[in-house]
Parts: sequence; C-alpha cells; structure tokens
Amino acid sequence: MKFNKKNLAVLFSSALLLASTLGSATTSFADVSQDNDVQTTETTKTDQTKSASSNDQTNTSTTAANTPKVQANSTVDVAAIKVAMLAELNNLRGQNKLNSLTEVGVLNNYAQERTNIFASNGTGIDNHVGWNSQKMAPYNLTAEENIGQLPLGTLPNDPAEIAKTIIAEFYNENNDAIPNYGHRKNMLNPYVGYVGFGVTIGTNGMIYFSQEIGNDASYAAKSSYTDRNTYYYTSQNDYANVSQYDVADASRKTSNSSADYVQNGNKYIYSDIRGGASTRDSYVNLYDREGTMYTNLRLAPGTDWASDIVSIINGSFYLHVSNNGFVRAEDVLPWATFLAGQVITAKNDNTVIYDDYGKATDRKVMAGSAWQTDRRSINFGTNVKYYRIGTNAWLLESDLVSPLN
Repeated sequence: MKFNKKNLAVLFSSALLLASTLGSATTSFADVSQDNDVQTTETTKTDQTKSASSNDQTNTSTTAANTPKVQANSTVDVAAIKVAMLAELNNLRGQNKLNSLTEVGVLNNYAQERTNIFASNGTGIDNHVGWNSQKMAPYNLTAEENIGQLPLGTLPNDPAEIAKTIIAEFYNENNDAIPNYGHRKNMLNPYVGYVGFGVTIGTNGMIYFSQEIGNDASYAAKSSYTDRNTYYYTSQNDYANVSQYDVADASRKTSNSSADYVQNGNKYIYSDIRGGASTRDSYVNLYDREGTMYTNLRLAPGTDWASDIVSIINGSFYLHVSNNGFVRAEDVLPWATFLAGQVITAKNDNTVIYDDYGKATDRKVMAGSAWQTDRRSINFGTNVKYYRIGTNAWLLESDLVSPLN
C-alpha cells in the first residue's frame, strides 16, 4: 500500500511519547497508556531450523525435572496460570480470526526449563541467551520464543488476571527498551500450530514466564516459506500488526470514544504506535474516523502531538491525535522516540543533512562525527529511516556507521 509523498513517516514500533528536546512545545491529545508494573520483557527471535522428525506428539505431561518451582509464594497456582495463559492466548488469536494453538508437552517442558533457569541465575531473563530451538523438536520449525518477568506483588492473586497481564504486555510491549511488536507477531503468527508455557516464581518475588511456539513438519507443510517470510518481514520493519485485543483496547479508551478504535468495515483499520506527529510551517487539516475533513478544526504550525495509533482510512495512512481526530501522514512529520539519547556516527565525509520534509539540504557533516539523536522517522513509501540530530536536521540511516536497531 504505497503512495507518493515527500514527508518522513513514523516508526511504528515506537516508544512512549517524550517531550521534544529540540524545539516546539509538546501538546498531547491522545491517550497513551503505560503499564509501570512490568519490569522487563525481552525481544523475540525466530529460528527456521529444519528437523528430520515429523512425529506429532500431543503429550501434555511435564517431566519431574522441569516441574514448576514455587518458592516465594506457595499460594500461587502456577499450573492454573499456565492453563489461563493458553486460554488467553487463544482468546487473542480468536479475536483476530486465527486458529487456536495446541499445547504440547515437549514445548511445555522446554518453556518450564527456560523459566526455571531465569529464576535461578540471579539476573532474571537473559535476552534469549542459551535458547536452543533443537530442544523444541519436533516442534522446532518456525520456532519462536517470548519471555518476560513481572514483580509478583503487583499482580492480583488470580491466575486468569495474571495471564491477561502477561499476554497484554507481550501484545503492547509498553516496557520494552526498543519495542518492535515482535512478541505480538509471534502470538498472532497465522502459520504456527503449537505452544508450550513456562511459569516460575523466584525467591526474589518475581514471576518468570515463557511462551515457546513452533511447528512440526506436518503443520509447517500447511504454509510455504514465502508465507512465513513475508509475515516475519514486518517484525523488524517497524510495522505493527493490524490487530485487535479487548484487554489492550479497553485500556486505551480512557479519554477517547470507543468508536475511535473500532474497525469500520474496510474503511478504517488501526495499528498501534507509541510516538507522535509534528506540524511543520503551515496549518494541518484534521479528519474524523471516516476520513471527512473538519471545516473548523486544524493543527497549528510548529506543534507536537502525541499519537497512539496509525490508521488506514480509505486506503491512506492517518495518525490519531485527538478524540475522533486524525491527520494525514503525508501532512505531518511523524516520529518515534524510543532511541532518544543514543549516539549515531556519520560514515562518510560530506554526509548530507535532510530537512523535516525529507529533502536534502546543502548542510553536511564529516565522517566520524558523532551526534545524539532524539527521534527516528521512516518514509511510509520507501521504509527509509532518518535520525534527528537537531532542529530541522536529520541523517539518513544508510549514511551511518552502525544504524540503531
């Protein structure tokens, strides 16, 4: 869905809104939800490792070596949490018209092994260090892992509510340092069939959890490599799923009418974002959820606005900035701030600086010069990324020594 335009577009997998550090005052209409209870979740990874085995094992038993450890709170029903996690994950998939996943013992055992390790290593989850998809065989085709941890004391003593909190955090990634919606991609993968869960309560009062997802040979044969590759392409490409989840949707409606988040036939579809949009040197028209322009409402020049969703209305991209208020992506400068404060380095001499419209200027920087960036943008049509280094000044990702990911 490409269309011609010259402005920069937003990084979909963006962070919570931060005030601009390089200019105009920040004004926020949109409701940007934040869950401060979640301490850490780790980004996902995928493994297309092939397995010669095609056995379809549906045993859901758990070996004695991998039984859940309940250390800090003996009243926590770990088994019930795992049952609820399966139900909630399949609830999410059902809302998006996807097949339910089948729980299998092999994946349960490995998921429990993973969370037991997290609880015992003294440092918590480890960014997938030691993850070995071969231990998921024969379900190690299209192998995926979601892992995380939460302070148990912040959660209700109810397995179903704990499961909802876990699934919602994987869905929203509110607390990921560099969110890319990879966890959501895994949970909503239409080309997987099996799952296992691990839950361990640590002596430090943390609850550790894992989802191990994959296929055996017979299920993998239901989809092609091209299907799977096309789906995963967006995982690291800054695009979120166009999806819905009642738990997450409810938390977003604190100051907006529910209609702002409802798919309206084929006209209005939304994707999640955490970032904002800036007007440039002119007023910007505002539209309702049907794509109809308001005659009495516009955004002032040189202002910043929080945006919590990217909408596709009648085939064009819009950003949600107020109650039933949207701006066309091509009319504004969308941005994300999750890389704010990090340093980028120019790769070549006479590296060109681009302006807020994505146009090359006559300003340049030298090779090896280091710059602190506060925002990143992406061109919707080309997926080219830009990093802001000053007022109306951006560097092209391909001109950097080591682009930030």
